[in-house]
Amino acid sequence: TSNTLLLNTCFIPHNLLSLSETIPISERMAANALMSCGIAAVCPSVLSSSKSKFAAALPLPHGGASAASRFTMTADWMPGQPRPPYLDGSAPGDFGFDPLRLGEVPENLERYKESELIHCRWAMLAVPGILIPEALGLGNWVKAQEWAAVPGGQATYLGNPVPWGTLPTILVIEFLSIAFVEHQRSMEKDPEKKKYPGGAFDPLGYSKDPVKFEEYKVKEIKNGRLALLAFVGFCVQQSAYPGTGPLENLATHLADPWHNNIGDVIIPRGILP
Repeated sequence: TSNTLLLNTCFIPHNLLSLSETIPISERMAANALMSCGIAAVCPSVLSSSKSKFAAALPLPHGGASAASRFTMTADWMPGQPRPPYLDGSAPGDFGFDPLRLGEVPENLERYKESELIHCRWAMLAVPGILIPEALGLGNWVKAQEWAAVPGGQATYLGNPVPWGTLPTILVIEFLSIAFVEHQRSMEKDPEKKKYPGGAFDPLGYSKDPVKFEEYKVKEIKNGRLALLAFVGFCVQQSAYPGTGPLENLATHLADPWHNNIGDVIIPRGILP
């Protein structure tokens, strides 16, 4: 009986549903049970007819439609924290983190995305450039720039003099090079091409597979953010122990963790044992 009533409900034209008062009370009760199980979602057109007495006898359960429509996006960086509407997760590495609401203006948001990515790439170049020479015993990144403070000082790279290695010459070369690159990037109107310009240089074919390329974008921004934090750590460490590199400072800490740590800097020495 219930199956027959379901078929009748879904396929009988609306103009015939006015005859539903002839349906026995037992079948009406069965229809109510079916509707409470969600049949209204299967045959919504039946309920939409205001002329049908049968539709009036089968009310939609309260909250049935609204419960399905209630959906709140939460930020991935803090469970339960609402995600800002302008951070929809479409950008690589977007976890809904913007506690200061800096990206509410769309133009600013695109600029911040571009700036973050560029700084991430610089940081990923800087961090290995700091660690590798020190690991090879070629000096730390702090002492590497001391030549610039000496009048007529000559720049060296891994112990070898650099051609045109005087400070004024290097500054001019860097200024012209960066100005040319930034000018070319500023002329691009497509925000995606500003961040991922593409080009012929892709020897490993990372951009050939669109799915993999999107995955690489996320990996790039994650590693870049880690490199930014690492560089900030290098700067803080250098401020606490001037003249030492990060690896030297790490070795000193591991040799005596109880006396060579952040407390040695922020806690007066008379308090420590």
